[in-house]
Amino acid sequence: MLTTSRTSQRYGLILGTVALTLVLWLVCKWHSQDWFLNPYKYPAKAASLTATVLMAWSVLLSTRWKVLENHFGGLDKVYQVHKRVGRWAFFIILLHPFFLALDRLPDLSGFFSFFWFQAPHGDRYLWGANAGVAALLAMSVLIAVTLWGRLPYHVWKKSHEWFGPVLGLAAVHVILVQADVASYPALGIFFYSLTGTALAGFVYIRFLYPHLGPKHEYVLEVKEQSGDILELIFVPTGRPMDFKPSQFVYLVVHRAGITAEPHPYSIACGYNLEGRFKLGVRQVGDHTRTLSLLEPGNRVSVYGPYGRFSDAFLTAERDCVFIGGGIGITPFLGMWHVALHSEERIPERDAPRNLQRMHPETIRSWKSPRVALFYLCRHGHEAGFDKDIRREVESSHFHGFSAMEQRGHLYELHLSAERGRISAAWINDRIGGDIAERYVFLCGPWPMVSSLIKQLKALGVPRERIIVEDFNLV
Repeated sequence: MLTTSRTSQRYGLILGTVALTLVLWLVCKWHSQDWFLNPYKYPAKAASLTATVLMAWSVLLSTRWKVLENHFGGLDKVYQVHKRVGRWAFFIILLHPFFLALDRLPDLSGFFSFFWFQAPHGDRYLWGANAGVAALLAMSVLIAVTLWGRLPYHVWKKSHEWFGPVLGLAAVHVILVQADVASYPALGIFFYSLTGTALAGFVYIRFLYPHLGPKHEYVLEVKEQSGDILELIFVPTGRPMDFKPSQFVYLVVHRAGITAEPHPYSIACGYNLEGRFKLGVRQVGDHTRTLSLLEPGNRVSVYGPYGRFSDAFLTAERDCVFIGGGIGITPFLGMWHVALHSEERIPERDAPRNLQRMHPETIRSWKSPRVALFYLCRHGHEAGFDKDIRREVESSHFHGFSAMEQRGHLYELHLSAERGRISAAWINDRIGGDIAERYVFLCGPWPMVSSLIKQLKALGVPRERIIVEDFNLV
C-alpha cells in the first residue's frame, strides 16, 4: 500500500511547468483565434495537459537523477513528491474524458461509450482515442495497486515499471488525435521535449541503470546476527564508494535464494578511506529475512549512495538532537559513530585537499557538535540496535557513558510501553532546555514524526531546523 508522509516538499518547479504548459496553450489559441465552440473542451484539454505533464514528472522523479535529488533535498524527498504527483495525475486525468463526454448527455449510453474502445475503421482520431482509453485503464489498474494493494516489494516494484509505457500511450494519444499540441508548434516543442525527456528517463532507469548507474562491486566481509537484527560489513572489490553517514544504498545480492531486485538500506557507519561500509538490517519482510543466507565472501552490487539527511550535522554549526523511532533509527547509526570516534580522524596535514572538502568529518580539526540520541521503541525486545549504539560508546575514545556525557553527548532508549509516549518537552528537559538552538533530526513512523514536529515548533524550534528523513521509499 502506498504511504505518503505529510512533510512539506518543493513543488515550485513542477507546478511552474504545469502553469507554463497551460499558458502556452492559451496563448497559442489566442494567437490563432482557434477557440472551441464546445465549452466543455476547455476543462477537458486543461486536465489532459496537466495530467500528462504530471505523469512525465512522475516518471522523471523515479530516475534517481542526482540533479533532482539535489533540488528536492534528498532522494527520500524526491520519492515523496513522486508519489503525490503520480496520484494527482491519476485523479486529474479522469476529468479529461468526463468533460469530453458531457455534451452527449442526456444520452447515457453515448456518455458511457466514450470511456470504452471504439472500432477505428482506419480513422486516425479513433486510433488515438483508443490509445487514450488504454492509457487510462492501465493507469487506473497501476494506481489502484499502488494506493490500495498490499504486495510484496518485488511484485510492487515490477508493477511500478509499467508507468513509463502508460506515459508512452498518453503521448501516442496526443499525437494521433492531432489536437492542440500537434497544431501549435510552440506548445508542441515544449510538450514533446518534456514527455520525450521523461520517456528517455524511463528507458534509463528500466534498462540502462544496471549498467550505467552509480554501481560499485563489494563482497561481504563480516556478518553478525542478534535476534532479528543483521549487521553486515562489506568491502570493495574495485572502485570504493564515496558516501556520507546516514546515506542509503540499493543493495543487489548475487546469491541463490535471495531475490536480485535492488532494496534500499541505510549505511550504518561513517566514511573511511578503504570504502568499507556497514548495513544494519532488521528482518521484517520477505527480502530481509532471506539475507540470513548471506555468507562472508558473497558478492553484491551496490547502487548509490543517495540521501542528504546528514548534511546539516556535518556542518557542525549547531548541536543536534537525533530522534529515531523503530527501524527509523538506522540513518542515525552512522552519524552517531562519526560523533563519537574523533580518534579515527586524519591529521589535516596528511589529508588530501579533496578529502577535506568532501569529508570534513574525517579530519581531526573537525569538532563534532554535541549529539543527543533518542531511540524510541514500544518494548525492549524491539530495540534491536540498542546494543550496537552502546557498543559505539564503549569502543570510542570515551570508553563509556560517563566521559561521553561529560563531553555533552547523550543517549536514551525510550520504551513507550513503560514510560508512555515521548514528548518534545521531555526531550528538551533532558538536554538542558536549549532545543530551540539545535538541529533536530527525525525519522520513524509518520504519526510520531508529525506529533513531534508540532511540539517542537511550539517550543520555538524553527521549521528549517527540523530535518526529517522520509524513510519509506515505496
